[in-house]
Amino acid sequence: MSIYFGKILDILFRIWGQEDGPSGTISQGLMLLHLIEWVLSNSLRSQSLDKIDLVKGVLETVIHTHSSFAVVMAAAGTLRAINRSGLSGFMHLANAAEGRIEILARDLVSRTECIGHSENNPKPNLLLQCIALALVRSGSVAYRDSLLVSLSLALLTEVFPLQRIYDKVVKLPKENLNLVLNEIEEHISSVIFKEAGAITRILCNQYASANEDTRGFVENLIWDYCQKIYLWHRQVTLVLLGCQDKLISELEKISESAFLMVVVFSLGVTKHRLDSRVNQEIQLQISVRILIALSCMEYFRRMRLPEYMDTIRAVIVSVQENESACVSFVESIPSYDDLIHNHGSSEMAKLRSVWSTDGVQTARIIFYMRVIPTCIEQLPAPVFRKVVAPTMFLFLGHPNGKVARYAHSMFVAFISSGKDPSQNERDSLKEQLVYYYMQRSLEAFPGITPFEGMASGVVALVRYLPAGCPSIFYCIHCLVEKVNTLCSAVNREDIDLWKHWEGELEPSKKVLDLLLRLLSLVDIQVLPSLMKLLAQLIVQLPVNGQNMLLNQLYQQIAESDDVIRKPALISWLQSLSYLCSQAVGKKEPDLVGEITSRL
Repeated sequence: MSIYFGKILDILFRIWGQEDGPSGTISQGLMLLHLIEWVLSNSLRSQSLDKIDLVKGVLETVIHTHSSFAVVMAAAGTLRAINRSGLSGFMHLANAAEGRIEILARDLVSRTECIGHSENNPKPNLLLQCIALALVRSGSVAYRDSLLVSLSLALLTEVFPLQRIYDKVVKLPKENLNLVLNEIEEHISSVIFKEAGAITRILCNQYASANEDTRGFVENLIWDYCQKIYLWHRQVTLVLLGCQDKLISELEKISESAFLMVVVFSLGVTKHRLDSRVNQEIQLQISVRILIALSCMEYFRRMRLPEYMDTIRAVIVSVQENESACVSFVESIPSYDDLIHNHGSSEMAKLRSVWSTDGVQTARIIFYMRVIPTCIEQLPAPVFRKVVAPTMFLFLGHPNGKVARYAHSMFVAFISSGKDPSQNERDSLKEQLVYYYMQRSLEAFPGITPFEGMASGVVALVRYLPAGCPSIFYCIHCLVEKVNTLCSAVNREDIDLWKHWEGELEPSKKVLDLLLRLLSLVDIQVLPSLMKLLAQLIVQLPVNGQNMLLNQLYQQIAESDDVIRKPALISWLQSLSYLCSQAVGKKEPDLVGEITSRL
C-alpha cells in the first residue's frame, strides 16, 4: 500500500505545471491540502509510520517536475494534520514540511528580487497565494525571513492586487470597464481576499520574531505601497469622475480592507519598534513613515477603529517631542502647487480637475490638519509659513464646511502656540497671517466660510496676540465693515425682518453677536475702539434692530463679572442708548461726530 501511496503523491505533484497539463488554481490547492490532512490524520492516529515516513521523504526530495504550489499545499496539509492531532513525536515530519515551504518561499523571493517587485507582474502569482494560504491554514509555523517577505508580497500583490486593477481601469476603453468590474467582484468573493485578516495576523506574528533588517525591508514595502495607492486611486477617481460609480465602489472595498491591514500592521510596528531597545533616531523615522502612510490611506477609513487611534497616539508621542521629526512629517504634505496643478501624474495633470473635487487628496490634507496641531509647538515659524500656511488658506475656501473648519482649527492652533525659541519671529508671523485670514474668511461669508470656524479664529487671535496689536484692530474693523455691507443689502423698511434678525439678516446677526462677545475678550487698549465702532454701527440701524441689540447688550453687561471693564461698558451703553433715541432724523456725519464726542 505504501508503494501505491507514494506513486499517487508523485502523480498529484506532477499533474499541474506540465506543458499539456491543467493550470493550477487555489481551489485545487486547497483540495490537495485537505486531502493530505485527511490521509495523514488517519495515519497519525493509527501510527502508520510507513506512510508518515513516505510523506516526509517526498517533502525532503522534491524534484523539478513537481508543481511548487502543489508541494506547498501538501506541506501545509501535513502541518495542519500534526497541529490538529495533538500528538507529540512527529517533530521531524513538521520540520520537513516547514522546511519545504521555506525553501520554496526563499526561491520565490529571490526570483522576485531578480525580476523586480511582484506588483509589476500583470498576472496573479499562484505560488505566492498558496504560500499565504498555507501559512494561514497550517497553524503555528516557526519564523523564517522568506516567509515574512512572502506574506508581505502576497498581501500587497495578491490579496490587494490594486495596481493590476488600476492599470486596467486607466488603459481600457470605458465601454470595456465592465470586464474590470467583473474581475473585482470575483476577487472580492475569492478565498484569498476573504483570508486577508488571517494573513495579516500571520504577518504580524512573523514580524514580531524578525531581525531588524527584515523588519525594515517589510516596513518599507508597506509604507511605499500606501503612497502608491494614494496616487493610483486619485488617478482612477479623476479618470472616472461622474461615471462608473459601482466600479469605484467595488474597488474601494478592496482598498478599505488594505487600509485595515495597514492599521493592524502599523500597530504591530509600534509595539515592537517604539521602545527603549531601538535607537531613538530610528524610532522617529518609523513614526514619521507611519504617519505619512496613514495619511495616504485616510480616504479609505470608513469606520472607527481602536487600533487606528492606538497607532496614532503611539507615534504622535515621538513626533511631538522632536522638532526634526515634526518638520519631516509636515514637509511631506502635498505642496500648494501640487494641490492646484496635479503635478504628481501627467495623466492627472491633463484632467485639470478642480482641487476641491479631489476627495482622496482632501482626505489626506484633513489628516495633516488633524495631526499637525498636536505638534505645532515644535514646528518652527518659517516652516509653518512656507509649508502649512498656503494649504491652510487654500482650504479655508473649501466648499465643504466640515473641511473648511479643519483649516480654521489649524489657524487657531498656530495662533495659540508659543514655544518657538525665536518667539519674535513667531509673533510677527501670527500678525501677518491675521490680515490674510480675515480677508480670506470674510470674502466667502456667508456661503462658504463656516461661521463657527471663523469665530474660533477671531477669538483665538484676540486672546493670544499681544495687547494692542494692530492686527486685532484690523480684525475688528473688518468685522464691522462686513456687518455694514450685509445690512446695507437688506430692505430697511421690512420691520419684521429687523425685529427678529432672521432670514437675510441672520449672517449679520452672527457677526454682531461675535462683536458683542469680543467686548469681554479684547484687551483694554483695544476696547475703546471696539465700543466706538459698535456704536457707529448700531445707531445707523433701524429702530427695531437697535432695540434688539441694546436689550442683548443690557443683559450681557448685567451678567458680566468683570469688575475692571464693567463700569466703562455701563457708561458706554447708557450713552449709546441716548444716541439711539436721538438718532431719528439726524444725518450720518452728525451722528458720527456726536458718537466721537461722547465716547
